[in-house]
Amino acid sequence: MSNGAAETADHADGRGFAAFLSEAVRHLLDSRMRLPAALLLVILTLSNIVILLNVPEGGAVPSYAFLAAAFVRVGGILVLGVAILRILADSERYPWRPDDAFWLYAASLIVTFGIASLITGLIEAPETLSGIIQRNLLLAVVLAPFAPWIVGIAAATPLGWDPARFLRDFRRWLPPLLAWTLLLVTPMGILHAAIDLHLLGGAARWFWPLALFDGALSTLLALLSLGLNAEAYRRVARR
Repeated sequence: MSNGAAETADHADGRGFAAFLSEAVRHLLDSRMRLPAALLLVILTLSNIVILLNVPEGGAVPSYAFLAAAFVRVGGILVLGVAILRILADSERYPWRPDDAFWLYAASLIVTFGIASLITGLIEAPETLSGIIQRNLLLAVVLAPFAPWIVGIAAATPLGWDPARFLRDFRRWLPPLLAWTLLLVTPMGILHAAIDLHLLGGAARWFWPLALFDGALSTLLALLSLGLNAEAYRRVARR
């Protein structure tokens, strides 16, 4: 096939960068997304506010409020993340069922948190603006190639434990996924972290407006990231 014919086929199959983003957004606007998106907004906003108001100083033991908010935040990300990915991927699995795929996804989430912690540890000053930028860029580059597998773990039938099922046809999904992640998701992540740093430093009368804005921002960040990852999965699953 000639290069021109190949490019035409790519666009017809929806492989263009603009088509990738358009499809991701279209699935995010599905009516089934209203409930999990609303719950995600509430959980991310309230848990972040409680955490910021109860951050332990120095080596102090975290308060019960801090621990409870952290637990709710992580639990919400897990439960809602699985439900959202199953909706976006048009999965045969029930969105809210804690089945074997749910627990395998929980394990993958722990690994993802571990990778994020490792990357943070490699950065010289992770709590500065430059450190935040480095961390978000590295996370995007490291995690993007595994996106279809992570979605497959949550949504695929049979159980998506085998990466070979999903980590293929990279040309169809990795370039647009990485591009839109770096152009949209990464800047949102940087802004979210910068706002949290400002709030921790004492935002005084600006605390509540910034905290509420940050909650909406972190929700949009999470939804867009999940939407882009799900589109990468769909491009693999269609083959």
